[in-house]
Amino acid sequence: MADIRQFVKKDGRAALLKQIGKGELVKEGVTNPKKILPPVGKVVKRGIGIVLIMVLFLTGIHFYEKNRTYTGYDVLTLTELTESGNMTYITYGDYILRYSMDGISCLDKNGVLIWGQAYEIKNPIIDLCKDYVAVAGQKENSIYLFNRSGSQGAITTEYPITSISVASQGVVAAVLENNGTNYIKIYDKNGKELVGMKTFLERNGYPMSVDLSEDGRKLVVSLIDIAENELENSLVFYNFSEVGQNYIEKLVGGYSKKELGDVLIPEVVFLDNTIVCAFADSRLIFFRMKEIPELIQIVEIEKEIHSVFYSGENVGIVLNDTEAGGVYLLQIYDKLGKLTKEVLLEQDYKNISFAEDQVILYNDNSVCIYSLDGDKKFEYTFEKNIILFKQIIGFRYVWVNSSSINDIRLK
Repeated sequence: MADIRQFVKKDGRAALLKQIGKGELVKEGVTNPKKILPPVGKVVKRGIGIVLIMVLFLTGIHFYEKNRTYTGYDVLTLTELTESGNMTYITYGDYILRYSMDGISCLDKNGVLIWGQAYEIKNPIIDLCKDYVAVAGQKENSIYLFNRSGSQGAITTEYPITSISVASQGVVAAVLENNGTNYIKIYDKNGKELVGMKTFLERNGYPMSVDLSEDGRKLVVSLIDIAENELENSLVFYNFSEVGQNYIEKLVGGYSKKELGDVLIPEVVFLDNTIVCAFADSRLIFFRMKEIPELIQIVEIEKEIHSVFYSGENVGIVLNDTEAGGVYLLQIYDKLGKLTKEVLLEQDYKNISFAEDQVILYNDNSVCIYSLDGDKKFEYTFEKNIILFKQIIGFRYVWVNSSSINDIRLK
């Protein structure tokens, strides 16, 4: 090997760079640097080989996880509960909400208190949208607002509340009732009334369900009316943005028995900021509402509906289905009304919900988890009761029972 240090010392750095640039000083006896590199074809083949190995490796992992089932669990952390009686626990993003007639609190997955608020409500009703939580007293006059930082104030209504809906920035819609007259009012988080509408049972119908869009600019209402001693259901859509200013009372669309059929619609929801699903007694009805509502799909349901649930991307309905050998039949639809999966359920449940790419159902002691492909991933009967079972990430969950909050990982 040539002594490069001596060359630099003798002729200087510039001369060394000049010689290397000409390919005259790479290795003793070698004057063309290209000769010490492998042929281009070999480099390309080697790169393709590495990519193929990585693809096969990742495909193997995906196949393994897709077909893997779990039979037990490990407890990562356990936090004893000081109280759980008469408390309701629900999922709140990465957190847990615990509420009762006396107050509400937000806990992390380890049961650590994030915030809490005391109140006195005889019959609390609650609604969530992203960071915001609204709690009201049914047949009372108070609405309490919270986000992940804690209390955001309270709203006092003129008349007793029958239902509420909250948007992602704290705007609240409330249905109020007074002597046979109903009011739908929209408030900002500071309690300022933004919109007020009056409905009369004999003229407009009774509002069974209302829901705000995520941005708080649109509202859908399910109205039930008595016409010629028969019940008729209609849907009305409001837009409070600039588009709605061009319409009387900001009413931008409506659908009656003619379009909806002879159905009752006890619940309407915005799945995201533009897609609405109406849950009727014998069908699912999907609308797109960027500004003006558009009917996009009616799904006929031939069997009795046992329960419904939904996320931002999917709608699930559980049907009574003893004929096929199961207890229930689960149907999963995408948010445009396309049926994506049917699963026979062989167990009863008290709660069912979507969680990322899973469906979780549980009763007092047992839990069952399915993938959205219909594969049963986990079924287990716990030694203690189940108050709440929620996903943290992947196959890691929070299990709340009457005595503790448990951070668990399936195995």
